[in-house]
Amino acid sequence: MSGNRTVLLVDDDTNVLNAAARVLRKVVDVATVNSPQLALEKIKTSGPFAVVVSDQNMPGMDGIKLLGLISKKAPSTTRIMLTGDNDQKTAVKAVNDGRIFRFIGKPCDSESLQKVIEEGIAHHQTLVAERELLEHTLSGSVKMLVDIIALSRPHAHVRASVIQRWARKISRALGTKPSLEQGVSAMLCTLGYLTLPDRLAERYFVGDALSPEEMRQVNEAASQARDLVLNIPRMEGIAEAIYYCRKGFDGSGFPNDEIEGESLPEASRVLCALIDLAEIATGDQPNFEACITELEQNAPRYDPRILGAMRQVLGGDQVFAGTVDVERKKVPAARLLSGDTLATDVRDGEGRLLLAAGSHLSPITIKRLRAVSVMNSPDVHFDVWRQSVPASASAAADEPVS
Repeated sequence: MSGNRTVLLVDDDTNVLNAAARVLRKVVDVATVNSPQLALEKIKTSGPFAVVVSDQNMPGMDGIKLLGLISKKAPSTTRIMLTGDNDQKTAVKAVNDGRIFRFIGKPCDSESLQKVIEEGIAHHQTLVAERELLEHTLSGSVKMLVDIIALSRPHAHVRASVIQRWARKISRALGTKPSLEQGVSAMLCTLGYLTLPDRLAERYFVGDALSPEEMRQVNEAASQARDLVLNIPRMEGIAEAIYYCRKGFDGSGFPNDEIEGESLPEASRVLCALIDLAEIATGDQPNFEACITELEQNAPRYDPRILGAMRQVLGGDQVFAGTVDVERKKVPAARLLSGDTLATDVRDGEGRLLLAAGSHLSPITIKRLRAVSVMNSPDVHFDVWRQSVPASASAAADEPVS
């Protein structure tokens, strides 16, 4: 059978470890550790593993707790408990709290162990295949929602684009691979603002002071976003991440429930800090040091690792496009490219905002701008930021902004 066939064995009894490893090395790639702490480090440095087999009774952390943590850090890893404790309550707790695939007792003969490991590997491969299918099939739905946000709430689209870029930098600083939940929840974290009254949404995104009642509506928009996302199959994790994106690490904010700290989805913890930073940074050319200092005045609200990463990697970030490899150009509608970023607002003939500065152009938004060009003036040019290209590839009609 192809694919990932790595197995991690965790037991403080080295005799059990060695015996199990001898049996399994004939059919799979085996790694062994003798403590839960070393298991978590091994998963971080050498994962993902197809299967983790853990003893229940170990000093410092039992197997149920360990496998529960692994279920959050590596959800596609199959978790199996090997224990001499045949107590039914332990088995039930293992399945419920550790989200365990199989519960097998000691002693376990080699044939039974190999059979369970093969079932675990097959289960892992099924989860991986489903996740890959999910990522491909969801991309169209997510793209549609992003385009709806861009067309209906231009400022919300810009805010989400900024937060998504920041979130990628945070992931790199934390040394983690961006998860599907983190990437998509960052793209859709402003979806709930479609349900706000137009005037309230406009005031929120330009940084006007809001009343407590208005701020309640803004915060509870996360609930509306969750309900919208739940209409798409297999997006429960993304919906949960969005629902808790206004919830502080200390339990403050929306929703008012008992979930806090590391019980919150990691994507939610990242979004909470970045949404708050984006609110503080609203305005022209915000000073990062002043913004992060204001954020740090309420430090208990944020995961300290995430707050530290923000200070480390966001200091040189511009809220809108403008990096060393980006040029500002005036471009006719016919030469707009997917990936261009608007440098100025685009409004219709009556002054209504169509797309906000900072919007990343997609095929659907380019079509809208071309329609605007046809209705207003075929000679209209749009002010955009564009990734630098070799001079030979530059269009002769592109006019640098003076």
